[in-house]
Amino acid sequence: MRFVVITLLAGLALAPPAGAQKLELKLDAIAAKASDKSEVDLDGALLKFALQHGISKKDKDGKSPAGDLLSGVQEIHVRNYEFDKAGAYSDKDLEPLRKQVSEGSGWSRVVNVKEKNESTEVFVQSQGGKVGSCLILAAEAKELSVVYIMGTLTLAQMKELVDSNVMYSLAALADQPSR
Repeated sequence: MRFVVITLLAGLALAPPAGAQKLELKLDAIAAKASDKSEVDLDGALLKFALQHGISKKDKDGKSPAGDLLSGVQEIHVRNYEFDKAGAYSDKDLEPLRKQVSEGSGWSRVVNVKEKNESTEVFVQSQGGKVGSCLILAAEAKELSVVYIMGTLTLAQMKELVDSNVMYSLAALADQPSR
């Protein structure tokens, strides 16, 4: 869960252009192997509704600070899968997703950390000299987290967001088990 908060913050600092390519998060085969799964998809009106009603408290004027902070974010998709045993999924299961963000598609891998039983990759899309969408893959032996963010956020909004409790509320959505 801690990773989801950190990666969501990192991804929100990026500003995707309006014409950014949308990724397909086809992870059904991985989800079928998971003992626990959390899947959050917030976009359009649902994202706006969550920001206004479910994520942060309103101030005395009836405004939601989170709504203002995240007003430029178009979509947030979080996938978290936990497995009973190591090896339930393989790195090869993520290849279709990695193929979508291959170098020739306008995406670049900006972070690639591999340790003994875990790895973290961060991909960003760049168009016209601007940083675009963000995809984060965090894999451990018995857990996989995928975060995909589209939208815009200025550095000033990012600083304010980090200083608020909004990110913990967003991340808490991913802790709710799927039904």
